[in-house]
Amino acid sequence: MPTDYSPSKAKVQSSIKSLNFELSNLTPSALIVFFEIDLNALLKTKGITLAEEAQRVGFIKNETDGILRFHNNVKVFNSYINWQGNTYYPAPIAADGFESTSKGTLPTPTLSITSQSENATDQLALLKHEIKKFGDIIGAKVTRRRTFAKYLDVTNFGGRGILKNSSGASANEVKGMIPDGYEPDPYAELPKDVYFIERKETENKNIIKYQLSSVLDLEGVKLPKRTVISDKCVWQYRGIGCWYQHATGEENNTNNVPPVLQKAGLKKLTGGQSPTGLPKNAPPVANEKNEKILSLLPGGVRLNEGTNTNQGEEQNSEWSADKKYNIGNYVYLLKDNIKFYFVCKKTIDDEVKGQATIPPNTEYWIADECSKTIGGCRLRWGVDGKVNPEGCGIAKGELPYGGFPAARKVSRQR
Repeated sequence: MPTDYSPSKAKVQSSIKSLNFELSNLTPSALIVFFEIDLNALLKTKGITLAEEAQRVGFIKNETDGILRFHNNVKVFNSYINWQGNTYYPAPIAADGFESTSKGTLPTPTLSITSQSENATDQLALLKHEIKKFGDIIGAKVTRRRTFAKYLDVTNFGGRGILKNSSGASANEVKGMIPDGYEPDPYAELPKDVYFIERKETENKNIIKYQLSSVLDLEGVKLPKRTVISDKCVWQYRGIGCWYQHATGEENNTNNVPPVLQKAGLKKLTGGQSPTGLPKNAPPVANEKNEKILSLLPGGVRLNEGTNTNQGEEQNSEWSADKKYNIGNYVYLLKDNIKFYFVCKKTIDDEVKGQATIPPNTEYWIADECSKTIGGCRLRWGVDGKVNPEGCGIAKGELPYGGFPAARKVSRQR
């Protein structure tokens, strides 16, 4: 809404009355449809602003509010349109499917953008730049606004401002500029239609079409968003929230941020046994059944990082198809910035090494997995005030268990 115009109650009532009259008129003024695409949520996640992006495509106007504004009323106005103090740019954009029914289903409109020269320095070129840069604009808010041509801002007719009232200086200012029958009124507007881009429906060299959904469209959404479970941990093992992650080799270099901290956008945790805050030692311990891995290996075997059996020297513990492994060697695979560990249970020599032996091939490897229970957490962090034999010193009561121990049945008896 215009910042320089505060309507009175009488003026608002007058605007609504005028709008209702135009809706019932047998020969109404042309209906003008505007589209606003709000990219603020997307741009915020990328740490950039629309003004910065506008400069990259050579768009002169400084877009500061993160909203791209369009209209497709080229038969009425084949130029820019000003509405409520904002500028809407002509573009080959079409939308349909906004009609509501009495069957209880929410409408799922579609928004289509047809091909146009990408060398233009307008908002459509800016929109296409964002689509190309981010790969998509899923989640962006789309608002459809409608009014009649007779209510458009006076600046569309050469006036210098918004018509404030029906008499006085402002009326004289625009006299002779407004066509007969036009009544500029920035508050005569039909209800807004607000939707969000749900998915890309079609894309080719001629058109790109998006399906929209209402904010009330909750199909597939479950409440509460975080399931309350009493005996199962919800954290990703060795990931964010769990933090049972190997820090050996990184404690002497605080600038070498472990992948799990990179994933969380952190450089270190508070406390802990190393500058990163992660445990100094977090080797493989047990499988998903809480069976200790050492008990599944031949007697006398010790766990140690992957070694080169030719030289007997300790190597980087990330799995390699070129290396040979002995029983008890453990390695990791890096996925989503989290290390997933595996212990060799069958010798891998020159005859069998390679991609055929890649973890989690159960013929050669035992996966280090958490049972998601307190027992699995205790095996790794220690219990009864004792330091875990593998070197993770967490006292009793300090387990970072991610379940809900208090979520249990409560007797109705008092």
